[in-house]
Order: sequence, then structure tokens, then C-alpha cells
Amino acid sequence: MKVLKNIEQKKIATNSSLDKILGGGIEKGNITQIYGPPGSGKTNITLMLAVQVVKNGKKAIYIDTEGGISIDRIKQIAKDGFENVANNIIVFEPHSFQEQEDDLKTIGSFLNSKSDEIDLIVLDSAVALYRLNESKSPILNKELGKQMGLLSTFSRKYDLAVLITNQIYSAFDGESNGNIRPVGGDILRYWSKVIIELERSEPAGQRIANLRRHRSMPEGINTKFKITDSGIC
Repeated sequence: MKVLKNIEQKKIATNSSLDKILGGGIEKGNITQIYGPPGSGKTNITLMLAVQVVKNGKKAIYIDTEGGISIDRIKQIAKDGFENVANNIIVFEPHSFQEQEDDLKTIGSFLNSKSDEIDLIVLDSAVALYRLNESKSPILNKELGKQMGLLSTFSRKYDLAVLITNQIYSAFDGESNGNIRPVGGDILRYWSKVIIELERSEPAGQRIANLRRHRSMPEGINTKFKITDSGIC
């Protein structure tokens, strides 16, 4: 038997306008997916959240599949706290879809003994290495689902937040912005309990975050934000 007040969803605040549409921040205990075109702010959000987790006294695990993690950018966001942040973000850099799965298994073993130290796992991007395999075979799709299942298990078993970024078809395949489709389709949608779509907007530098799925907030609400030296605002 579970007492409702003991299973109330905990959240990690982003300290930005995103918290308004997320009901306070990124939820622990499930997977949050952020998707959008290149330059829409996906990696900036993940880095900002990882830095925030460390400032809160915990560690973050960051799986970088695109070589997008920038030490200089982390220095900008962390400011005087960079040394502490650098010592408490554990980075994995898989170079193939198989290595991505192997790293998740390694993380599982790590969490078995040190889960109390970790508050966040970032997978940026969930599909970059998956997309390198041009023929999306049923076996490959099954492996993607298996990886998402592992992340979901980690989030629930160890009460941590999982934040994954995703790419879109329109940015690569010439579709119009009105027909944006996240890569990974139903597989990533099934496992993601919270989904945010990002888009660029005018004036230059402005972005819009649209809430596409949430368990307690109304879908379709949005907020504007800008990328700044200190993260997003």
C-alpha cells in the first residue's frame, strides 16, 4: 500500500520561465523529452539543469552522443562554481548505438551503489546514434525501446529525473514546420511522460517552449525564453 503524500512528484526547478508550464520544474521519477530543430535551446536547457542539480548538492550524469557538451558553456553558466560543477557532472561519450546501450548498463551498476548521490540523468541526444543506422530495422527499434525502458526504471527505482533531447524530421528531411515530427516516433513518446517542443521565434534569439504532454499541466500551454550567457531566461 502506498500513501499518496509519500509518492508526491518531486521536481527540479530550472529557475526559468519553463517552470511555469511544467508546474515547478523537471519531474523526478519519469522521463522528460525535449525536441526541436537545431539551435532551439535543447542542449542549453540540459546543461543549465545539470549545473542547477550540482548547485543543489547532488551529481548529474550526462550522456553526450553528439559531442555537444561545451566546457566553455558550462563555465559561463556555473560562473564561480565551475570547479565544483565540473567535479560533479559525470560525462559519458558513446560513439555508436551499441556503446550508448553499454553506457546505460554501466550507469545502472553505478546507481546500485551510489544512487543517493545522483539527481539527474541527461541523454543528449537520444537518437543521434540511432539515426546513423539508415535502415530502422525492428531490431534497432526494439533496442531503442529497451534503452528507454532502462532509463524509466532508473528514474522510478532511484527517484531521479531523466531528461532526453530529441531531433525532428523536418530539420533533416525538408518537411515544413507545420509537420514537425520527433525522431523515434511512438517509441520515445510512449516512454516520455512529459514532452516539450521547442521552436525558434522572432525577434532573433527568442525561443518558444510548447508543452505537448504532461500528467498534471494543460497540454498546449507555452512560454517564451531567451538563451543568455548564464543559461536561459
